[in-house]
Amino acid sequence: MHIYEGAIVACDSAGSVNRYLVEDKGRILFTGDELPQSYEGAPVTDLGARALLPAFGDGHLHFSSWALVTEAFFDVREAQNFEELGEMILAFAEDGAKTKVVTAFGASKHSVAEKRLITREELDAIYSDRPVYIICYDGHSSIGNTKLMEFLPDKIKAMRGFDGDRGHLFQEAYFGATDFVSGTVPPLMLIRSILKGYDHLAQYGVGLIHAAEGIGFPRDMDVTLVSLLARAMAKKRDYQTRIFFQTMAVNKALKRKLPRIGGCFATALDGCFGVVDAALVEPYSNDPKNKGILFYEDQEVKDFATAAQRAGLQISMHAIGDAAVEQALTALETAQSDCPRDDTRHIIIHACLLSDQSLDRAAALGVGITSQAGFLISPLEPPQYLEEILGDRVDRSSPFHSIVDRGIHFSGGSDAPVAPPNPFLGMQGLCNHPYDPGQSLTIEQALRAYTHEVAWMSFDEQDRGTLEKGKIADMVIVDKNPLDTDVTQLSGLKAEQLLVAGKPYQPAMGVGGAIWSGLTGKRMKI
Repeated sequence: MHIYEGAIVACDSAGSVNRYLVEDKGRILFTGDELPQSYEGAPVTDLGARALLPAFGDGHLHFSSWALVTEAFFDVREAQNFEELGEMILAFAEDGAKTKVVTAFGASKHSVAEKRLITREELDAIYSDRPVYIICYDGHSSIGNTKLMEFLPDKIKAMRGFDGDRGHLFQEAYFGATDFVSGTVPPLMLIRSILKGYDHLAQYGVGLIHAAEGIGFPRDMDVTLVSLLARAMAKKRDYQTRIFFQTMAVNKALKRKLPRIGGCFATALDGCFGVVDAALVEPYSNDPKNKGILFYEDQEVKDFATAAQRAGLQISMHAIGDAAVEQALTALETAQSDCPRDDTRHIIIHACLLSDQSLDRAAALGVGITSQAGFLISPLEPPQYLEEILGDRVDRSSPFHSIVDRGIHFSGGSDAPVAPPNPFLGMQGLCNHPYDPGQSLTIEQALRAYTHEVAWMSFDEQDRGTLEKGKIADMVIVDKNPLDTDVTQLSGLKAEQLLVAGKPYQPAMGVGGAIWSGLTGKRMKI
């Protein structure tokens, strides 16, 4: 038994802040302002100026991809110009992981002095001994040197979006190349990266993740390994992973006994604003001939949603532009009409631009929305750029307040590696809307988005997401009380300690032990 005294921020629907929480055998035994005598004498943690909150959740991240960026690839988001980018490439090529492809993440034309993407020839001048592959900040475009272009299969070179002259890849060519490059990573490197990834997430106070997996490894090896290691982490660390298989092949999810399907990549309905290919109802303001791209015909999405609905799966789909959101909602309405089910909790990821009509349709369907608000305040895609391509539509983008006001379940995520999986960064974005301050959320609403709402999205709310009696004691100690923090300073808050089932998270799980636990342990919820 253990007692916590101080600011106990429950993140429940009533907005409760209690003085005491009592944990026993991994469950919350009591919360309240007066400690019953029967609990006196148990060890006490005096929080002082700190606060105790539910463990945070990440409602959408590309877990294995982010883990590889963190451990096996390298990050170039801080590069201020091509010279600095080149220095990063050379440093990693010399001292970093010896992979077949020198792979980086985070290039943006908005954050470098040159205000454009580097080209194939310029990359060749920096480094040409091995293929170089740089994924752009938006997760929908990339750049390669000549060695990379030669390394790619001919089928990728024939895909839409392949620009071999400049070394730039967009649309299907980007997805194909990213799948192919990811598949060159040795399995042991992927395993080590995933395990280290859990440790990094714990440092952010994150104890529940919705992992979008399926990025091109042969036989979907990344899905297999994340599933295996997720079971090991649940067994040995009480850490919770919920996997969304990024495929439209329903049988693949059923074969692995996964209750969810979707995410991005194969279930991305459109592109993104960074590549100006998110699907819009009206053309982009800076290009009257461009409405973006829908990757699938309407009937294809309807067929997928209907098959997944009949199979009893929870569906998650990427839709950024308003035309893609409409396509997703129409497909989900069709599926529900074909095979009515209660409490499906289907999810639209991003939903950056949507009309009032779409909001009403989502509310009527019971569809949840997962947003990556930390990206809204990123210098990699500044407000002036979105104003240029969207015009006055930018003022109604990411309408957080309108979503919550309609009673739509709304969770926060990072889309990592697109944004760091720091919940406080996302909360700052939610509370400081860069285009319409009226769409900002309160701190209480932002906290709920990264706790209760993430749990709700994966049917975990009965056990996790709030600090209430009877729930599992997944908690995080934060250095300051978020409720007493200025909304402009939220990203500066720090998670001091993650507690899973009442115990401090223990890092550094070994590869051998993790594999053995995943193979031999009882089947855990993932």
